[in-house]
Amino acid sequence: MGCLKALFVQVGCVVILIAAAIFGWIYRRDLLDAYRRVRGLPTAAALVYSAPQPGDADRARAAFEQLARRGGPAYVDLTAGEVAALVDAALANSPRRAVDSVRVALAADQVTVRASLDLSDVPPRLLGPLAGALERREPVVVGGGLAADSAGRIHWTITALRVKEFPFPRSTIPAILRALKVPGLAGGAVPIPAPAAVGDVRVSPEHVRLYRASPR
Repeated sequence: MGCLKALFVQVGCVVILIAAAIFGWIYRRDLLDAYRRVRGLPTAAALVYSAPQPGDADRARAAFEQLARRGGPAYVDLTAGEVAALVDAALANSPRRAVDSVRVALAADQVTVRASLDLSDVPPRLLGPLAGALERREPVVVGGGLAADSAGRIHWTITALRVKEFPFPRSTIPAILRALKVPGLAGGAVPIPAPAAVGDVRVSPEHVRLYRASPR
């Protein structure tokens, strides 16, 4: 009887785990939004994504030129589309283009990118148990903050990664980015091309504000 009881307990645990997995999959968006609310992050429904439009790259470049110009403004603002053009340019420098269809959403201190990702170069061990459930190309959402370092360079530090609705632990993000051969990568920080030095960066839902670098 003891063995039979143990068997029933094991079967019951398996059933509970399967039910929990099914529940988690059905309500994954609600659970993710609840997690983001607890962390003080914007929910998926609150984010508005913008793709780079013709001229956005030129407008972003002109904004940097204004900052660098003698007697120029103390700060300039970039739209989500202009930031998307910068992010797209940063990812385009990879030896093999793994990311395309870039769109950007802005929130308080957070830049979130939705794109299509080619997982061919990512070893299955980095994808863990999800490796068998993912196709070669999948939708991806990545997010993190923008900051300027002491040299005036802008870095986007990725702290969240979701592939096909599956969130990955933050500790795995640098290894996945290395596998994608993101140029200039430093840990989980992706360098954003900037034609001029920047003193500080502030991100809000309306824009990314770039401040003039202090003269040395």
